Amino acid sequence: MPFNSSDFPPDHALPAQPAAHGIAKRLIVVMGVCGSGKTTIAEGLHNELGWPWLDADSLHDADNIAKMQAGIPLTDQDRTAWLARCHTWLSSCAEQHTGGILACSALKRAYRNRLCAQGLNVQFVYLHADEKTLQTRLSTRTGHFMPASQLPNQLDTLEPPQPDEPAWSLPTQHQPAEVVAQIMGLLKAKHH
Repeated sequence: MPFNSSDFPPDHALPAQPAAHGIAKRLIVVMGVCGSGKTTIAEGLHNELGWPWLDADSLHDADNIAKMQAGIPLTDQDRTAWLARCHTWLSSCAEQHTGGILACSALKRAYRNRLCAQGLNVQFVYLHADEKTLQTRLSTRTGHFMPASQLPNQLDTLEPPQPDEPAWSLPTQHQPAEVVAQIMGLLKAKHH
């Protein structure tokens, strides 16, 4: 699936669907390892809520993409400028009061802290599935620079969100529409 494979540019706001009525605009980061469904769920939320969305993979520089294509895991240093660009995008959504949905691996707590820097109020949605499901998804994925061989490294790097972090943990073995509906329900409950 190509990045941001919508008919509209990623920063384009859509009209909200009736299910979005009463949900306050906020910043959401859909996170998890490769193959967890981040892009699919972020785009599904965008279609329901109408808020701008972005696949954080589109913010990687050419050096990072080349490393990943070659199967070389990124280091914390490789991710520094990328996380800064992700934070800038979230900040601009906050400043414009548009809401914003970012599909971003955010594998470590330190990365999530960077995304929340300068007081940004971010709700993380941690998507997870068993390794076999993730491998199956990655083996059928097309048009993405991250090879399936990177999954073990991502799983080793992953620090799942802890109870003191603003994160909802959701399994993604279900159909994407069910996961999106679940998140919409959590957003509504949080609002009331």
